[in-house]
Amino acid sequence: MNKLAETIKSIIRDKGPITFAEFMDIALYQPELGYYSAERSNIGKEGDFYTSPHVHKAFGAVLANFIAKSSELMENEGFTVVEPGAGKGFLALDILNHLKNNFPELYSQTTYYLIDSNLSSSKDGNHFFQKHSDKVKIFTTLDEILSNGTSGVVLSNELFDALPFHRLKIIDGKLNEIYVTLKDDEFSETTGNPSSNEIVAYFNNIEIRFEEGQEFEINLCVKNFFNTIDAILNEGIILTVDYGYLAQELFDSHRMKGTYKCLYKHTINETPYINIGNQDITAHVDFSNMISIGESLNINSVKYTTQGQFLLDWGILELSEIKSGTNIQSIKNLFLPELMGDKFKVLIQEKNLRHKIDAFYPESPFKISFKVL
Repeated sequence: MNKLAETIKSIIRDKGPITFAEFMDIALYQPELGYYSAERSNIGKEGDFYTSPHVHKAFGAVLANFIAKSSELMENEGFTVVEPGAGKGFLALDILNHLKNNFPELYSQTTYYLIDSNLSSSKDGNHFFQKHSDKVKIFTTLDEILSNGTSGVVLSNELFDALPFHRLKIIDGKLNEIYVTLKDDEFSETTGNPSSNEIVAYFNNIEIRFEEGQEFEINLCVKNFFNTIDAILNEGIILTVDYGYLAQELFDSHRMKGTYKCLYKHTINETPYINIGNQDITAHVDFSNMISIGESLNINSVKYTTQGQFLLDWGILELSEIKSGTNIQSIKNLFLPELMGDKFKVLIQEKNLRHKIDAFYPESPFKISFKVL
């Protein structure tokens, strides 16, 4: 018997149909049982998917170069890197190692905040960062650092795609929400009116004509995230790496079933009601929404590009591993088109740095074409 599935069924029996966002939140984040809460290896060969830091440490090295350049824009003493959704901390470790070896003065002034409930409760947390112990602080949630007020860089890698999202469908020309219910005591889907006015407002702001029967996802967590970042960050850069599109591309009618998918042992399925607690559930990110929410908080966009172009612009070809030919194929996987280079996008935003930002972003002579998938 799947305990987590039974937990969700019990909730539905008690209160009736639940939103897909509520189902997803329990399936992924229920303490001890959820996909991201249980003690298991989700990433890598033995897990369900790979992330860029697991492909090669060059990814963290390039982000460290970006962080070093960003620090030159800050005037306040001390410098902070905040990484929500830090996972096991592999990216943070690569960044800290590169800063220590290549930017020792900045390293001496840097504090690195890792935000992840699993890492904060893990026995491995402090041991993993032993040689950076005076630099690292581990928190369960972003709210725990609200009172500090920081200047620095907030970075996330594949965070937003795993935040609970609502699923919507156009029926008879009207907006409907997809709910999770039970039929013969098995999971089933039904539709009804949107569960909140916030969903309706999001939908109205998209300004895209949806087709009859088209399904799509809306993520309401993004707004709360940016509100918290706005409260934390006095001045700085927000760097988001994830897979997704701008709204015009994301909600195009050729994606009639939306973009959500489930990942289990490196296979993809569209069945969220199996392997509950043992498979990831994810959807593409609406970068237009991030840009719009940011602008409403005076967090302004600097650059939107592919991961591949970002890595080229910030010097991946100058790394010693590239020049020596060490693990070069793994590094290529990070930036080549039709691999991770096109799949992932990068959004850079700034707060209270507009007067300094003009010459901030470098332009590599090597260009990768932007391919819409």
